Amino acid sequence: PINEWGTEEQKKRYLVPMVAGEKIGAHAMTEPGAGSDVAGIKSTAKLHGSHWEITGRKTFITNGEIADIYLVFARTSPPPNKEDRHKGLSAFIVERGTEGFQVGSKIETTGLRGSQPCELILDRVRVPKDSLLGREGEGFYVGVKTYDRGRIDVAAQGIGIAQAAYEAAVSYAQTRTSFETPLIDFQQVQYKLADMAIGLHTARLLTYWAASLKDQGKDFVKAASIAKVTATETAEKLALLAMMIHGGYGVATEYPVERFLRDSQIIKTYEGTNDIQRLTIAKQLIRELKS
Repeated sequence: PINEWGTEEQKKRYLVPMVAGEKIGAHAMTEPGAGSDVAGIKSTAKLHGSHWEITGRKTFITNGEIADIYLVFARTSPPPNKEDRHKGLSAFIVERGTEGFQVGSKIETTGLRGSQPCELILDRVRVPKDSLLGREGEGFYVGVKTYDRGRIDVAAQGIGIAQAAYEAAVSYAQTRTSFETPLIDFQQVQYKLADMAIGLHTARLLTYWAASLKDQGKDFVKAASIAKVTATETAEKLALLAMMIHGGYGVATEYPVERFLRDSQIIKTYEGTNDIQRLTIAKQLIRELKS
């Protein structure tokens, strides 16, 4: 979002150190009462002369505990009507250490334990007027367009998990024997490996398709949603199949496959739940039919 909507000064100040690995960023949209419903966020930002004052609470913020730079979404004006409730949201860049900004409690999650999300508390946080990212009132579009692109990244993440599960299953099936026969020689195991290969290659090709459409500047929204749903659900399916092939070792923490199953759960939720993706796909299909 900073690369797409930021000013040259914002890019120089925030984007360059993040790309260099000197600073970490966090995207702060989700609230206790607003997840998939982006327009439902309650955090507010009021302009007082040369600065904005932001108040609100965010939750499930990835990198929230360790980030240096936060992209915070807040309402700068009330929605004009029920149909246009997405209007009036704005995006702000907030630096760690700003007075009134506090990192709240960590949220222990099932998977992705290397990056546990946490709460953020903003109590009349004062940021300069030029901390606004993009135009005032267009924060909804900043967020949604970011998620459209991010879904391709999440699909790729799903493929990574699926690939790891597949490789673990193939390796185990070749080295473990049962009834003095390698597991891979049993037809039941072969069927599972075949299904894993089918799912993995399908998900990867769909993700490349979505990514190529984006790179070409074409409409990629439907493709990104299709790729995200397919790849993340494939990750879960392949993790379960890998666990079945591993037998009892599939649930042992000393083996990696139980981790793959845990990590596969959250990717079905962030960047828009898979149910939301199905709605997006349906809306795109209907729009295409009407045109």
